[in-house]
Amino acid sequence: MHPELLSLHLFDSDIIITSYSFFYVVAVLFVIVGSYISVTRNYFSHRQTICMLSASTVSGFIGARLLHFTLNPEVYTNGQLHILNLHMSGFTIVGGLVFAIIAGVVTGKICHINVWRFGDHVVPYLGFGIAIARVGCFLNGCCFGYVTGVFWGVKFPLLSYAHQYQMTHGIGDIFMVANVHPTQIYEMIAVIVGSIIAIIINRKNIFPGAAILFFGMWFSLFRLINMFFRQMPESLTLSQSQYNLIYISIFIFCGMLFVYQLKRQKIKNIV
Repeated sequence: MHPELLSLHLFDSDIIITSYSFFYVVAVLFVIVGSYISVTRNYFSHRQTICMLSASTVSGFIGARLLHFTLNPEVYTNGQLHILNLHMSGFTIVGGLVFAIIAGVVTGKICHINVWRFGDHVVPYLGFGIAIARVGCFLNGCCFGYVTGVFWGVKFPLLSYAHQYQMTHGIGDIFMVANVHPTQIYEMIAVIVGSIIAIIINRKNIFPGAAILFFGMWFSLFRLINMFFRQMPESLTLSQSQYNLIYISIFIFCGMLFVYQLKRQKIKNIV
């Protein structure tokens, strides 16, 4: 755990670069730059690509913050966070993805872009970007898992988020931190594997939307499984069963679209 990467004192001001903020910024830049290069190499114009990425990026930030605000109203009402705060904290990935996809679909219709193909070329970079962001979570010590006795469990330092949670719930004491599931690492591995499979699907050119719909099923299924290992923040307004229902719904929705697109492609091949 290393929550602060760099601390400087310049012009009578303290500048602190946190691992969480740094890796989230790197992740966003990686997704934007990687997607731009990939998409423009695959027959999309620079204008179309800029429009799509701009709309999706801005909407993604808005959606990620709005969902975090909806699910964690307590941290805003007590002044810990402000909804218009531009710091790289207080975001929920699922909200960002949903808003980014909606903005992408609308922009694609306006600019006459094949949204399925566009999404297929973006999704591997999105997956790798999520993995980079999870490095920041791990170094920050947030998004930790349940206490565990497995040999790969990790022990965060004294007074870390995991330790504070354990002390307030009668687990261990002020001088002892119990091992927890490294759920940040679990997600990092899952999205990397999902991104590699998405790249393979793109090379096989199965049908438009195959890669992004597969990743949607893969990521939602993993999130559903990871819920049984991750310690959720107490500020959340949703229960674990409600979260499970959300991920199951996303999985089913993506699965139905996958089957629909596959059938359309088979009909085209016959014709």
